[in-house]
Amino acid sequence: MNTYLINIFSLKLLEDELNKITNGKDNIVNINYDESNIDNVLDECAYFSLMNDKKIVIVKNFKLNASSKPLEKYLDSPNPNTKLILIVDSIDKRSTIYKKIKDKGQIIEISELKPNELSTKINSYCKTKDISIDYLALNKLIEYNLSNYDLILNEIDKISISTNKITEESIELYGSKLNGEDTFSLCDAITNKDYKKTNELVERFIIEKMEVIPFVALLASQYRIIYATKELSGTNEVIAKKLNIHPYRVKLAKDKAHLYSKDEIKQIILWLCDLDMNLKSLNVNQYTLLKEFLIKLG
Repeated sequence: MNTYLINIFSLKLLEDELNKITNGKDNIVNINYDESNIDNVLDECAYFSLMNDKKIVIVKNFKLNASSKPLEKYLDSPNPNTKLILIVDSIDKRSTIYKKIKDKGQIIEISELKPNELSTKINSYCKTKDISIDYLALNKLIEYNLSNYDLILNEIDKISISTNKITEESIELYGSKLNGEDTFSLCDAITNKDYKKTNELVERFIIEKMEVIPFVALLASQYRIIYATKELSGTNEVIAKKLNIHPYRVKLAKDKAHLYSKDEIKQIILWLCDLDMNLKSLNVNQYTLLKEFLIKLG
């Protein structure tokens, strides 16, 4: 199996799948498709080293569209020493590339986790980290982080610095809480370009000392869905099935999509990536960084 097409909503789950495929190999080439093209990808895949080394080529932000059509010819006779991993935001199952990879390679799709799957994954993660977590604490983490798997694992990592026995008390003491109603109201105001309401809600957000990092992750996920509705065609139900989300979420995203061009959404997602990195690496007040991002939007 030398070609993989991966569509996963969670960065943590994506990382798990990549680790399974790469299996400790270190000859890995990473390509950002937004900054490259199909010719560069195929040249890298086709290259044979003098040492006959095995190589893994990981292509992030790959697009299944007309410009990537040359990939079909490569898939007929791929380099046996190269594993090609294509990571996409959405999958068009009607495309010939999808069908060819399904026939000759492997498709990996992981959508939002069901409640029982989420609990199982969290428990498994804690076991690998030698962390104990009781039933009530697990459900409190899920509630406080709006069932977001990545945010929950980040919270577990943060709390485990202080204790490896996670209880309701330790979550209250060391954890953070996403207030669902206020958080989603602010997220909606931003994505609706309602700047007056955004200014009002962000002040409340700051007064209540809400955490910015999980909010940024939530906002980025909303923009990714908005972008997907502009890329994909079909009814709300058809698009929802492709994204494996509820059709109502597609309807809400479509209502907002007309406010943006594709390039504008891409730019905002890049700004959110920068904001996330700065929040985690710079010694700057988190609310100052959030306000700077909002100024760019306005």
